[in-house]
Amino acid sequence: MVPVLVQISHLMMLNGQLIHEASRVGEFEPMYAVLAEQKNLDGAIKLAYREILTREPSADEIREAKAIIAAQKDQFDGMADFRWILLNCNEFRFLP
Repeated sequence: MVPVLVQISHLMMLNGQLIHEASRVGEFEPMYAVLAEQKNLDGAIKLAYREILTREPSADEIREAKAIIAAQKDQFDGMADFRWILLNCNEFRFLP
């Protein structure tokens, strides 16, 4: 049986304010410049992988990310969704 604190921490990673804020694209961060000024979606996806998973994405992962981002009304919301996914994947490790 999983201890209650572990269950709570899992829920916080999925639904907590910290993850919500971390996934948003703020205008003072490098991601905003890549999306808004450079208009480089591939570069933004690669940056998200480097920032969150500390590695480069594969070609398949870039294609999947583009589909996720395109599902939203604008690329900033789509990138927020995509970063939320990366923050909640098994490969990500949160180190306080």
